[in-house]
Amino acid sequence: MALLNKFSMASAISVTALLVLGMVGINPAEAALFKFTFEGEGANGYFIYDDSANKIEPLGPNFPLAEYDGSVEKYFVNAGDILAQGTKGSQQDIHDEARNIVYLGRAGNLGYDGAIDDFILYVPPAARGQQYGLSIRFSYPEGSFSDSVVLQTSLPDTARLRVYPYWDFPNTTGDYTFEGTVKTKIEQIPEPASVSALLGVGAWFIFRRQCRQLLSAQD
Repeated sequence: MALLNKFSMASAISVTALLVLGMVGINPAEAALFKFTFEGEGANGYFIYDDSANKIEPLGPNFPLAEYDGSVEKYFVNAGDILAQGTKGSQQDIHDEARNIVYLGRAGNLGYDGAIDDFILYVPPAARGQQYGLSIRFSYPEGSFSDSVVLQTSLPDTARLRVYPYWDFPNTTGDYTFEGTVKTKIEQIPEPASVSALLGVGAWFIFRRQCRQLLSAQD
């Protein structure tokens, strides 16, 4: 009977090991979620975005501006008198969902001031249920994006923040209602499969230790 118990326990351990190894061996999807966080005097918030969102270049490939429709999964903004938050999924048209915009601002382009690189959270009017869109612009020194409009996953840690709550481009950008300096941070959010695998590995080690203790007690 003791031998049978040992064989059964060994079989259980082997099955558990195969399950855990199978979980660890799952290749994570190429897409990844990133969380952009900002904080400064009078302003704080974050937005979570998917780096696999399709790039749209509304003014053509030779103009340094790219939009990533529906890239933002969740956002929260508290800056001056603007408080806005939302999640993806309420709009029928992906273009009406919140999105990232990368714009290599240069003096004279679209009327924006200065030579700056912008990483932008844009909430369209439909997502706000209002007449105007909301443009949250994080401006970095020129060259911070290496002259690329790809969706950023790493940025300098300080930016100028401007909040435009009356955005109706190309008719008007409206006046900005808040300006300040903020600390920024981008961090990748672990994939659910990776988290499950780590939990599985932990459970496996606990289970193996308990099994060894049971086998030792039966000797």
